[in-house]
Amino acid sequence: MFGSDNLDVLVRTVSATPKEYISGLKQAVPGGIAVDGHEITVRDGAVSIHIQIEILPDYVIALMRLPSLRATWTFQSGSDDERAECLKRIDWSMKRGGG
Repeated sequence: MFGSDNLDVLVRTVSATPKEYISGLKQAVPGGIAVDGHEITVRDGAVSIHIQIEILPDYVIALMRLPSLRATWTFQSGSDDERAECLKRIDWSMKRGGG
């Protein structure tokens, strides 16, 4: 389902500003997000995740510029099933239009 049997570390490249990304996480896990600069802690039931954000160069398509960042998720607690369920809920909540 996620390209690996193991959900210890997950790295994603996302077209969003840090503010947009953090806002999406807060919507996905209300009351479960703590932010310290580009370091984020997510707590959702038995699952705890540390997320490190790295700002990347903008994507440029003709005259359009899209912000880009790399989010490295390090799961710190929770069973594999709990992690997968948490990730599924967060992914669903953070979906945006565009295909």
